[in-house]
Amino acid sequence: MILGIFVFPFTLLLLRLMGGPAGLPKGHPMNALGMQVAFVLPLSLPLAFAAAAYHEFWFYPAVMIVLGAHYLPFIFMYGMWQFGALAAALLGSGVVIGLYFPSIFSLGAWLTAAILLIFAFVGRSVALSERESSRQRQ
Repeated sequence: MILGIFVFPFTLLLLRLMGGPAGLPKGHPMNALGMQVAFVLPLSLPLAFAAAAYHEFWFYPAVMIVLGAHYLPFIFMYGMWQFGALAAALLGSGVVIGLYFPSIFSLGAWLTAAILLIFAFVGRSVALSERESSRQRQ
C-alpha cells in the first residue's frame, strides 16, 4: 500500500527513460484535471479504512472500488475507452469480492495486481498503435 505513493514518480521516470513525453505541455487545460484526479485516490482511502474497521476483510475490496472510480476520469483525460474497462473490472471485482468472497483476505490485492498488469500491456499497445497511426498520417 505504501509503495503506491511512488507509482507516479516511477511512471514519470520510466517515461523519460523510454524517450516519450513525461507529461502535457505547460498551460495545457488537462494539467489541472490531472492534478485533481491525482488527489482523488489518497483522499478516498479513509473510506477503505472505515470499511476495514467495520469488517477487516473488506479493506482490499474497498480499495478496488476506490481505485476503479479513480480511473474513470482517465477515459476523458487520455481519450481511451480502455480506462472504462479497467475501472469496471476493478469496481465490479471489488463489489463481488466484498459481497461473496470476503473471507479470502488477500484475493482483492492479488486480483488488483493482475488486472493492473494486464492493463499495462493493453494500454501500452493502444498508445503505441495510436502513435504509429498518427505518424503514418503525417
